[in-house]
Amino acid sequence: MADPKIYVQVNKFAVKDIFDSKHKAKAVTAMQKAAEGAIKGKLTTDAPKEKGAKGWSLDGSLVSLAPDKAGKKLEAKVSMSISTWPGKSIKAMPSGTAALAIASADKVDAGDVEAVAEGAVASAMKSATKYMESTAP
Repeated sequence: MADPKIYVQVNKFAVKDIFDSKHKAKAVTAMQKAAEGAIKGKLTTDAPKEKGAKGWSLDGSLVSLAPDKAGKKLEAKVSMSISTWPGKSIKAMPSGTAALAIASADKVDAGDVEAVAEGAVASAMKSATKYMESTAP
């Protein structure tokens, strides 16, 4: 029989600081997809059916997303917390960053925001998935 997969509950991401609030919903959706997409192998987002099952709970926040001072890069910073599920005892706090070259600060579009938000989450998920796979909840 195959090893049972470790359940990960991915909670809705929060946004602390974004340069333009019209991009907030797209950023949240992109981060959610990136986090769920990184969960594969020993991990799953399918809730366990057995009683008393344990797993992980993943919370994330877009700490900042804005063009740099020169207006040539779009930068994002994400922080996450990994806690036990269902107990909610925090065990790890990975973070990640990403940047994307842009033509100018006033020409940032939704695709740019999604790409840099996904990149920051992907960066944080490298250590997050490693931790969740190697540590028992």
